[in-house]
Amino acid sequence: MWNIHTYDELPSTQSHARAELEQGVAKHGDVIQALHQTTGRGRYENRRWHDRPGENLLMSIVLKEVTPGLIEKMQFLAGVSLLRALRLLIAKSDSKFKSDRVRLKWINDILIDERKISGVLSDALWTGSSLRGVVIGIGVNVNQSEFDNGLEDRATSLKAITGVDYSLEEVRSVILAAFGNALDEYRSLQSLMFDVAHELEWMRTLRGFDLLAPDGTAENGLTYLGITDDGLLWVRNDMGTIRAYDNATLRIL
Repeated sequence: MWNIHTYDELPSTQSHARAELEQGVAKHGDVIQALHQTTGRGRYENRRWHDRPGENLLMSIVLKEVTPGLIEKMQFLAGVSLLRALRLLIAKSDSKFKSDRVRLKWINDILIDERKISGVLSDALWTGSSLRGVVIGIGVNVNQSEFDNGLEDRATSLKAITGVDYSLEEVRSVILAAFGNALDEYRSLQSLMFDVAHELEWMRTLRGFDLLAPDGTAENGLTYLGITDDGLLWVRNDMGTIRAYDNATLRIL
């Protein structure tokens, strides 16, 4: 199913895959992987993914055939499948690290003990009302053991928690297998969001978190209340006001 295209370096696997989709040369199942990105980004243009060459898995998956109801929720499907893959990789290691400490954080991050190990970025490309394709970007800290740019206490990697040197090919294979299984499993938004809500239940135990919305709106000291059937985030501030967000960046206190 997967057509792997590996590059030593790209500005961004997401931008490269999207450009190929726009040009009409991308195929369903294309996987664009780079050993290093010079301008890798998160969901917002000013958010960068910092990597050390050859140490992490950086890839973007092209899908041209997607169940209509799941197109706009692909980041959730990718997040659940990535969570399963990372838990499997950790469980297969010789370490005593408990894989249930790997958790999904709304909306698109995977955490280990509240440190980020992975993230997902999903872009849909349309021509009018016709879908041309979806590009799912996945970044996983695999063998990187040192983090700079103020990330020392906020990031981790597979190697950092298990002590195992991982093959990027093995990690990629496990993740793509889990993603392919999820595409087969989730044929409806309802079943997907049920599992997402289950995986997010741990956030009720947080002592609080801050939120920054795309429009610059910020809220502090929030409490997690759950998600809607569409995946919107329900939060309550310290004044008791309840709001729902469809997109935001969270920082755990």
